[in-house]
Amino acid sequence: MADVEQKPASIKKDADDSDASTADVALLTVSPEEERRIVRKVDWAVLPILCGFYFFQAIDKGNLGLAKLSLIQTDTGTDGTLFNVAVSMFFIGYGICAVPITLAVAKFNPRLLISFIGFAWGLAVLLMSFARNPAGLFAARFFLGVFEAGILPLSMFITSIWYPRKEHALKTAIWFSCSSIGSTCAGLISYGIQKNLTSGFLKPWGYLFFIEGGFTMAWGILAFFITPDIPERATFLTAEEKLVIAHRLEADRSQNKVAFNRAQFKEAFLDIKIWILALVYFTWQAVNTAFSFFGPQIIQALGASSLNAQLLNSPFAAFNFVIQVVISWSSDRTGDRSLHLVVAGLLSIVGYLCVIFAYPTSGDNVGFWRTYVLLFFTSFNPGSLTLIIGWTTNIFAGSTKRIVTSSIIAIAGAFAGAVGSYIYEDSDKPKYRVGHSSAMILIIVGIVAVFALRWVLVRENRKRDELYGKAKIYLAKDVDEAFSQEFTDKDPNYRYVY
Repeated sequence: MADVEQKPASIKKDADDSDASTADVALLTVSPEEERRIVRKVDWAVLPILCGFYFFQAIDKGNLGLAKLSLIQTDTGTDGTLFNVAVSMFFIGYGICAVPITLAVAKFNPRLLISFIGFAWGLAVLLMSFARNPAGLFAARFFLGVFEAGILPLSMFITSIWYPRKEHALKTAIWFSCSSIGSTCAGLISYGIQKNLTSGFLKPWGYLFFIEGGFTMAWGILAFFITPDIPERATFLTAEEKLVIAHRLEADRSQNKVAFNRAQFKEAFLDIKIWILALVYFTWQAVNTAFSFFGPQIIQALGASSLNAQLLNSPFAAFNFVIQVVISWSSDRTGDRSLHLVVAGLLSIVGYLCVIFAYPTSGDNVGFWRTYVLLFFTSFNPGSLTLIIGWTTNIFAGSTKRIVTSSIIAIAGAFAGAVGSYIYEDSDKPKYRVGHSSAMILIIVGIVAVFALRWVLVRENRKRDELYGKAKIYLAKDVDEAFSQEFTDKDPNYRYVY
């Protein structure tokens, strides 16, 4: 419970009631029904555009693995490890530009920034269709990473300025899980394009890049017109509705003021918590990237044909979607992040162990389907990525600090992608035991880091309770005051979610 130090005159709760939890914030400002109406209004304004970007991101980031099944290596001269280099070039560009692109949100309207990066990365995908040598493919992949670098931290930031921390996991899952829908559709789209568009001015894989890149460019243009501004300048909300949004954030000690702060920039890099969390994300994302890019090849090595491997890869993304929504709902419901991650990690390890020791013999259809089904346990790894993303905005406060920490997570993901692109090598097929074993080791390291971070957060919360007592809530009287407050998670009234 938290003490409310000050309330605006419009609140419905009695002035003598001094205790209010985050869950009770609706009672502090408007009726629960009115609060839900306003939240739904925000949901329809904010979430669809993020969902669309993550749908297209999954398609555009993973289409190289599908193109590999239609001779892109031969056509571009990227046989062997050169193809792994092409995969990793994306993550090099991503890692270099994640912080500078995301910091631009403090200077530019989020609507302008997110629409620009969407259009630009779509253009990079479209230009991949004209690659005819390693250099051309490397360059296109690099610039795809450059422009996609801002989408994750920017989406995390947008979520954090509209929703209280207790809702971050599920809201994040809504837009992030659209990457699973995109991955599900990617195999079907690739199958249709590469099977039917076999002649003309492009190779089948070229049509894949050209068509998918064009759709992403169109979504970037649409985003310019429909993405809302930051809450205090949002034109779809009344002044009273903006105040309700502000009070929801204040009651959860979330940040309201959006501006660059040099002190917060420095504080972000010196906070040990972000580096532990970055290690967690690195391990999870490296494993996810490896299976995302090489899943079709793993399935093909089990005994499926090239085209059937693309189709059989799609159900994994659909299963990821279900896991993301269920585990995020449970996490928000219980207020737990760390233990959910640990359980998901352990289930993923079970999946990899089963695949290593239950590999089918050649021509064994029963064994093929048994191993294929067991592979679904590995989906608990990508299915729990949303918890790490939501946990980032749960732990850190302050607009600049959140932007920087989100960028660090994105950079960790970029390095993880570069590492993940080398986990599965052609020399390790068909059983890929080295790759599967490497994935298990990474997950174990991640689980240890989760426990370490949980210990740090629990200790800090106890220390603040001992020094300052219960956390206090302050609710501003008007919109201007609400969106001018500035603090970080070092504030004595801030409590960490673990």
